[in-house]
Amino acid sequence: MTLEARHAILDALLAVLDEEHAIGLMDHRKAKKAPLTPLSTKILLKQLRLCPNANEAVEEMINRNWTGLKADWLLKPQHKTGRRNFVDAALDRMNGHGTESVFVDRRTPERLSSEQQRPGFDAADIRGGVEGYPGSSRH
Repeated sequence: MTLEARHAILDALLAVLDEEHAIGLMDHRKAKKAPLTPLSTKILLKQLRLCPNANEAVEEMINRNWTGLKADWLLKPQHKTGRRNFVDAALDRMNGHGTESVFVDRRTPERLSSEQQRPGFDAADIRGGVEGYPGSSRH
């Protein structure tokens, strides 16, 4: 790529990013052996403009080792179904949040209200629920 083309790409990126992030993005893409071209820059800028903070979007892109980006990857909620599983409830319980706990048999998670819970820490009950699955152990 010519020096003139690199400057044109940098100028286009500077319309959305600060200089540090623009140069960092160009270096990242070059290191990934996917250098920015005029067309790939145009496509990427379209997505960066949809992000609330383009500089933070580039940081996330670099942190995740992505060469491209879609704004909705950063804007979508983490739990698509809205349902919680036993791991979510167990983490809440261990962090002192919520009033429910999860005790599981070999296959089915069961939600128990705080009145139905056994005294003590729930980790043994959670481990018991994954017993028999690959990677489980009995220490």
